[in-house]
Amino acid sequence: MASPRDINQRFLRPAHLPWVELRSTQQSRQAYKRHQHAGLSIGAIVDGETCCVCDGQEYRLRYGDIIVIPPQVAHSCNPVASQPRSYHMLFLDASWCLAQFAPAASQLTIAQPVIRDATLFAHYLEIVAMMAAPPSPMLASRLQALFQALPLIPSVPLPVHRASRQLGDHLLENLQRPLALEALAKTFALRKETLIRLFRQDTGLTPGAFLNIARIEYAKSRLRAGEDIADVGYQSGFADQSHFHKTFVSYTAATPRQYARGRSISDNN
Repeated sequence: MASPRDINQRFLRPAHLPWVELRSTQQSRQAYKRHQHAGLSIGAIVDGETCCVCDGQEYRLRYGDIIVIPPQVAHSCNPVASQPRSYHMLFLDASWCLAQFAPAASQLTIAQPVIRDATLFAHYLEIVAMMAAPPSPMLASRLQALFQALPLIPSVPLPVHRASRQLGDHLLENLQRPLALEALAKTFALRKETLIRLFRQDTGLTPGAFLNIARIEYAKSRLRAGEDIADVGYQSGFADQSHFHKTFVSYTAATPRQYARGRSISDNN
């Protein structure tokens, strides 16, 4: 399998629209670990096939398919039979998405995440082309029109166990030095195994995976801000650069340097 360094992929971030990011990846066999995003993810397959497991359901995606993954939904999208595939991923900030509803929603869900609609697919590709070109005043309205065409459902968050919520908060607030699970379980008068089971039931992730994803999401925010990769790895809670690099690749299928080099479309280069 080719190294992520050899894969043709780029990240585009409109300087005037900080709530959107585009990832375009060509002919990649790189797989992802199960993960989640803080924002809304909208993917489009432009070559090959992808097997996506989203919220416990498996979907086979091919050219022309769009998949919509709400914020905080655990998923993975991996190649079929190790064959290469090409795809685009739009990431929209959760706060912006929720504010599009009146009154503003607190959570988004979707009954059928896979959309097979030629008109919507063409609209999506138009946005991809606009983001790769010099800044357009029409980009924001085209993105909003795409969002409004998606069958998203505003909803109320499902109740979660108190221990899961507090464990998640602790991990997010202590990326560098979280307490051991044994110690945290004792504070809830639970066995460690019970705490892990409850957390996975509520989030779709183990505490270890949740912590790694939180670290990677924090690292991405610092890399977008232009901070040095070595400093970002330490700030995100990784003991060394090798661990940071390996974990970043396993959850993003890109290297920290590839992500950091993603350009603003205001750069025009």
